[in-house]
Amino acid sequence: MPIGTQTQKTRAARRPALLPLALSIAVSAAVLAPTIPAAAQQSPDRELYVSYGCYQCHGYEGQGGAAPRVAPSLYPFEAFAQFVRRPPDEMPAYAPGQLDDDALRAIYRYVRSIPEPPPVADIPLLR
Repeated sequence: MPIGTQTQKTRAARRPALLPLALSIAVSAAVLAPTIPAAAQQSPDRELYVSYGCYQCHGYEGQGGAAPRVAPSLYPFEAFAQFVRRPPDEMPAYAPGQLDDDALRAIYRYVRSIPEPPPVADIPLLR
C-alpha cells in the first residue's frame, strides 16, 4: 500500500474522535459567551487581562482551566493583589515593576465584572 494512502486512512480514523471534543467546545462557547456582558468582553480592563497572559491559565473569562477559576472574584482588592504579587503555587509573581497597581486594579475590575455562570439546570443544552 502506498504511504500516502496509509496517511489518509490514519487521518480519517482520527476524525471521529475529534468530533465530540469540537462539539463540546462549540457548545460551551455558545452557552457561556452570552452570560458575559458585552461591555466586559470588549473592555480595556479585559485587554490588560489578556495582554498579561492571565487567560492562558485562568481562561478568557476567568473560568479556570490549567489554573483555578478567578471570576467572579470574591476577594477584596488587597487580597487579590497579595495573591498576584506573591502567589503560593506555580503562578508567576507579578512585581509592581512588571504590573503596576493601576493595571492590576483594571484586571481586578474585569474579573469582578464577570457574573456567576448560570446553574447547569438553567442551560437547556446541558439538561
